[in-house]
Parts: sequence; structure tokens; C-alpha cells
Amino acid sequence: MAALKVGMGEAARGVELPYLARLQRLRQRQILCVRCGVYGQQRKAELESRCGSYSHPNLTRVFQSIPIRNSFTLYASRLQLAMPSGRDDFMLKLYRISIAILVAFVLSPLAQGQPAPLDPTRNLHAVAEPAHTPLPEEYIWTADDVTVLRPDHGKYPWNRPELRVQPHVFRAHFQVATLPHAATLYVAGPREAHVFVNGHKVDDFYLNIDEPIGFHVFHADAASALKVGDNVIAIEAVRGRGIVSGGGPLATQQLTYGEVVVAKIVPAAFGVNAPALVISNKNWRSSAKADEHWSDPGFDDSSWKTVQSLGPVESDVDLRQWSADAGMYGWPGYKGMSAALRTFALPAAKVSHVFAGRGSFANLDALTGASGKGSFTVTNNNTTVTDADAPSLLLDFGREMAGRLLVESSSSAVSTLSIAYGESEIEALSTGISTGQQGGNYLGTNLLDVPANSVARGPKSGFRYVRIRFLRGAPVVAFKSIRVEGIYYPVTYAGSFESSDPLLNRIWETGAYTVHLCMQDGIWDAVKRDRGRWVGDMDVEGRVISTAFGDSALMQETLRALVPAGGGPVNGITSYSALWVTSLYNLYWHDGNREFLASQHDALLHILANMDAGLDPDGMFTNAKHQWLFVDWSPGLYAVTREAMIGTNMQYGLAYREAGELLLRLGDKANSERYRQQGEKTLAAVRSRFRDTDAPTYGTTWQLNALALRAEDYDTQAMQQVWSRVLSHVKQDVPTDQVVSPYFNLTVLDAMAKSGHAREALDWMRMYWGGMLAEGATSFWESYDLRWPKGNSHLSLQADGTSGYFVSLAHGWSSGPTAWLAENVLGITPASPGYDKVEIRPNLLGLEYANGSVPTPHGVIAIHVDQQKGIELDLPGDIQATVVYGSQTHSLSKGGHYSFAAN
Repeated sequence: MAALKVGMGEAARGVELPYLARLQRLRQRQILCVRCGVYGQQRKAELESRCGSYSHPNLTRVFQSIPIRNSFTLYASRLQLAMPSGRDDFMLKLYRISIAILVAFVLSPLAQGQPAPLDPTRNLHAVAEPAHTPLPEEYIWTADDVTVLRPDHGKYPWNRPELRVQPHVFRAHFQVATLPHAATLYVAGPREAHVFVNGHKVDDFYLNIDEPIGFHVFHADAASALKVGDNVIAIEAVRGRGIVSGGGPLATQQLTYGEVVVAKIVPAAFGVNAPALVISNKNWRSSAKADEHWSDPGFDDSSWKTVQSLGPVESDVDLRQWSADAGMYGWPGYKGMSAALRTFALPAAKVSHVFAGRGSFANLDALTGASGKGSFTVTNNNTTVTDADAPSLLLDFGREMAGRLLVESSSSAVSTLSIAYGESEIEALSTGISTGQQGGNYLGTNLLDVPANSVARGPKSGFRYVRIRFLRGAPVVAFKSIRVEGIYYPVTYAGSFESSDPLLNRIWETGAYTVHLCMQDGIWDAVKRDRGRWVGDMDVEGRVISTAFGDSALMQETLRALVPAGGGPVNGITSYSALWVTSLYNLYWHDGNREFLASQHDALLHILANMDAGLDPDGMFTNAKHQWLFVDWSPGLYAVTREAMIGTNMQYGLAYREAGELLLRLGDKANSERYRQQGEKTLAAVRSRFRDTDAPTYGTTWQLNALALRAEDYDTQAMQQVWSRVLSHVKQDVPTDQVVSPYFNLTVLDAMAKSGHAREALDWMRMYWGGMLAEGATSFWESYDLRWPKGNSHLSLQADGTSGYFVSLAHGWSSGPTAWLAENVLGITPASPGYDKVEIRPNLLGLEYANGSVPTPHGVIAIHVDQQKGIELDLPGDIQATVVYGSQTHSLSKGGHYSFAAN
């Protein structure tokens, strides 16, 4: 049965957004606390003294422990008690009732028992992928004319597609022993290509540079141009449009800039993979100037240099970052995933927006797996169908997925589909393109050619919905299946959390699923955008991965890949160098792998030296070069601002201190002491220049004060001052309240808990992350604000300098509550690297009970905490534990089962 508790403060403020001006006028009116039933003009302090309710005046301090049988009736009736009369309050009344419906919608299914896992792979046995031989064809470009290798490459950003568009020409010879019955040319990379075989033009290819995907696979019939003996392929190409990337290896930068060509001719019909007659490789020749007769078979290209090669298209994980290979989905034989990854197939949960037009559909149930037998078929007699009037439908897979559309045809002719992905339903249906992509889905609308009696895959991305339009093919086209092919990194959910509050259980589950989605070819920020390694995201994701899965291998791989090959900061962002250090510290503290730590000794010193170079004599980073800074996606906390510089320096100070500890563990005592002192010096300079004169605070900015509690050593009195002046005002119900991302909200939760207000932190978690769930989230979003409009919530999200469907609905940096619940409710934290020593301080924070587990290198720690019964604890061997529970303290020197009575 669903359980709710409502702590309503003054005016029951909290959530809506078109009516905030009206809400401000209600601040001193009647209030109600459902927990204890107090109603009237009492101030919030009085309510708190009676029932301990959270002291902040917000409507949705909800989701605790009042059992309800009729969610809407009880909730609405109690909400109405607090309704002042008057026309201005009518919409507020309606909004409160709508929130009641949302809350009931989210929690009622959870109250029927433990909900079904969000993660389809949670109980899936990871079988080995079919044997796959990596493709030999290579990404190539003209030697000595690669933009990312130029000293002035900064003049040619990815978002200036009109620059560096001079045609480049490529040539190669190949032998054909016997003419094949069919042959298909494939070319990918350029926005424009003109291909000749033996002097005969095979085809001209063009890509609209307004399309979101940087390049596509072009194909054409090449059989008639071949001859027995020596053959010549000649290609004129203009670089691809380019897509955004966050720096990284040069290969990634070159690919995302669009300066690549890959080509091959396969002796088979379209869609059939076979050993190629010719492939692009390092032996090809190229020139940035097209000489006369360059495409003729007899042209002498001996003066041209051999090409620069990035290697085979599947040879390097760096070639699969940042959606760089999204357009390779039509390349025969291309797998596009690391050997460690696995796949699974999942049918749609629902089919909607069905439009047959002049055609018809049969056996739609087959798309959801509800039909016992038979194929889904499309009848389309209109040969002039367009994307606007083609038969179409929308598939809903029930949750955010990482993967691609998988289409299996049972027809004897090639069929062409138009597909569009969406993390939200409206994104999948909004196929237009506008500046910043606010109005169009992230990857745009893409054509998928499905070979006869074969399989086709769409682009890899993150999505829940797929809009499909059936454009061309036989009059009747049959499909064995149309499903999602999920791509995942195998993990074990060794960590767990289950409590008397079903909302917190779902928050834990959703956070774990969100970060698991992002475990792909490295630890990524998200599976839709950017699909890249950002160490800021990893600073949160690492804590979640360690407490939910206990996996270290992918984090190790990602930390290695993030180390800049030359100078400059990690990810090109000054503070991210500091976060690389804190991420390494977090990993070592959880897995205790000294061998890996030692392998990063030189990288650690390299990154620290880069940080040192920007310090003034007082040890402070002053941003003398006016670099773009980032602390959070909140006004004033990014770009060249005072607040961003304060935050960056706090992150520097913390990183220097943690680097000192890591270096001490490695026996590098000289550098350890140096950086320990540097950390103290930097933080002292921050205090001297920026701390308020009358309190240990840094203005009223939540992020800076929360970060200060993480970086500095505050006594109890100082922490209470930070709480009373700043953190006790964390809320989002009026326009003047602050903006905080889910990413930095974890630091806010940590600071609340550290200052002795973990219960208030838990209530804020319920409201903020619970707000996403109330709006239908199945994974946590890149950004969120309780005040943003709700009619089309995805379009209203703001992050990364823009808004709309560009913003991700599955972002690893938003998964922090999963780790926080393990650390603060279960109370399990490592007291030494690798959990050799562990501190266990369970705190129910008003819950009736909480069960859970945390993986360690020694095994799983499992705990059950019950308000009435006490603690049941299972410790693996070789762990020393200190258990603090209320007034009890127990020192445990070995593994085993332990029971402790309730206080």
C-alpha cells in the first residue's frame, strides 16, 4: 500500500512554475502538516517542534509514511484544507491536486511490493557475443593536411562547417580475378563524394550539413564498372560536417571534425557482407589538389603522398566516442562496440500514434511480442509516398535504453524506413531542426535501408521511443521483428537498497540504472549526448559504480584515457584536472588497487604540474588567461566569473590535499608533503580573499558553500552557521531561488548531511529526484528544476548553454542519490583504501527500516536496520569494522554475522 507523508510549510509552496508570482503572495497564509495534523497560522518552527517535520516551506516535502488507500481522495482532501479562498489561488488549488495525482501515479505501483527492475539486464545472464573479426578497412585522410594537427587548429571549430571545405582526392589500385554477379560500393565520412571506378563515375553523394549526424554511409551498385585485372578507384571528397567533442585523443578529434574517408567495394548485393575487393587503407594515395585527369585509370599518382590513417574502423575505442560513429550504422559488418560489451533484444512495450495513410498494418501485436506467431506486415501501394504521408507508428520501449533499432526483414525486396529516436515521446515526434536543436530530436530523422531477408540496425544512441515511417519497398513488406538491440556493460548488482519508503527505493534503482546505461566504451556522461568521457560526470558516477556494482575496470580505463597527451587541462576545463585527481582518490579508496594507483603516478604528477602552472604566489588560480571555467550549470558558476573562480580554487585545494594522500600511499613522501601544503595554501588564499567577514560562508550560493564543506575542515559551530545562513534555504519554489543541477546537488546533499541535517537532505532528495520520477523519468536527467514548465518538460530542460531535446534524459552525473543512500542511510563507508577498515553508521532518518548491501574487494557487506528490532549485519572476512548505532559503538575485528539490539 502506498505510503505518503506531507510536510507542508508556509503556503505549501513548491513546484509549479507558471504561477510562481501568485505563490509568492501566499507565503504567510495558512499551512498544514499532514504528519501531525497541525493546521492554522502557526509558523514552521512551531510545526517542527511538534513533529520534527522538515523546516523548509515547500509543498512537496512528501513521500514518507502516511498509508493511504485512495491516493487521490486523501491527498486532494488534505491539500484543500490549506487553500485560501480567492481567484488568485484557484490555479494553485488545481496544481496541488495535479501534484497529488502525479505522486499517486508514481508511488501506487511501487506500493504493491518490490517494483520490477528498471534495468532489463539486471537478471540477465551475460552470454558471450558471437565471434566477430574486426573490420580491416581504415579511416584515412590526406597526409600533412589534418586540421587537428595544425598549430592554428583553434581557428577551425567544429561548429563552423563552412571552413576547410576544399575537396581532397584519393586513389588506389586493386585486382579482380573474376567479375562478381553483384558488387556494392560503400563510402562514409564526407559530406560530399564523387566516386569513379576505372574512370566511370559510380555515383555522386551529398549530405545535408544541417542533419545532426556528422556523416552517413552512402552505397551504390558498382558491378558494371569493374573489370578483370587491375582496377582503379578514385574519390573526390569534402570533409564531413563535424560534431561537438570534448577534446580527447587526436583520433577522436579528427573523426569528430569530419576529416576521414572510409571506402570498400563488396562483391555482393547491398546489405550482404563479404570479403571486400578493395578497402581504404594506409597504402592509398591522396592530394589536397585535384590535378587534371586525376580520376582517369592511367593517371600517374606516384607524386602523391600516401594517406594518413587512423587505423581500422573498429580498432580503437577512441573512434567510438562522442557519437562520432553514429552514421556508421549502415556499414556492412560494423559492430561498433568494445569486446567487453554485450547485446540483448527487447520488444516494444507499447505501439501508439499508428497512422496507416493509404496503406495498412497487420499483426501490430507482433511488435510488442504479444502475438504468438506471424510477422508484422505493412501494405503500401502508394509508390510516391513521402515522409509526411507514409504509414507510420511510434514504438515505446518502456524505459530509457542504450542501443539501436534492430529491424529484421522477411521480404524479398529492400525496404526503406525513416526513423527518429526520442528520449521523450515528443522528441521522437518532433522531427524538425532548429537552432541549437531545441525543436528537433537529437540525431534527426535518418533513413534505414533494410536488405531483403536480412537485418538492419539504426544509429547507436540513448532513447525510449522510435518513430518509424515506412517509405519504400515491395507493396507488402513483412518484418520478422522490429526491436531495440540494447548495448550494455555486464555488471552485477552487488549493491542494493530497500526501505520502508518506496520512493527512495525507486530513486536508488533509477540512479543505478542511469549510471549503468553510461557504462559503455568507457564511463560516459550519457548515452545520447555527449557519449563521451567527462571527468566531472565521473566524479559522481564513480561513487555510484563503486557502491552499486563494485566494478573498477571501466573506471581505470576511463581515467587512463582522460590524461592529456600534451599540456592543458583534462577535458579542456581547468577544474576538471582537479576532478581527475578526486576521481582517482575515490576509486582508490573504494577498490584499494595500489597497482593501478602506482601506474598513474606519472599521470598524477603531470596533471598536478599543469594545475601548478596557473597559480599565483599565494597559491591561488587567478585565471590570468581568462579561460572558460565550469563549476555547475547555474548562473555565475561557469564562464569567466568570480564565483566560477572561487569554486575552481576550492576544487584545486581539495585535489591537492587528496593528491598528497595518494602520493603518501605510493611512498612519494616529498611530493606528498608538497601537495598537502599546496592544498592548505590554496584553501587559505580562498578564505582570505573570498570568505564572508562575519561568517564562514561564501555568500549565499548553495554550490560554493557545499563545496567549501567538502574541501575544508569546519567545526560544528561553523557548519551550523553554513546551514542556517545558506543550506537551510535550499528550495525551488519562487523565481529568486537558486538553480542547481542534479550533478552538483549531490555535493549539496553531502554538505547537508555533514552539517548534521541528513534528514533534511533526504527530504530534498525526495522532492528533487522524486520530482523527476513524478514527471515520468525512468533514468535521471541532465538538468532539472522544480519550477520549470511541466506541459512539455523535456523541451523546458536547460543545460550546456542551451535547452530542449538537446538536453539528455539519462545523465550519469545525476545518479548521486544511489551512493548517498548507501553512505548515509545504510551508513557504510570505507575508512581505509579498499574497505580494509570500514565505518558503519546506519541512520534511518525517519524510516521504519532499511536493508541493503555494498560491494567491497573482500566481499559484500549486507545490513538490515529496523527501528524496532535493531541491526543485522553480515561482514565478509578480513574487514575491520566500527559500528556506530545511536549510543552504541562496536569494534569488529573479523567477518561474520552480527546482531545489535535497537537503542
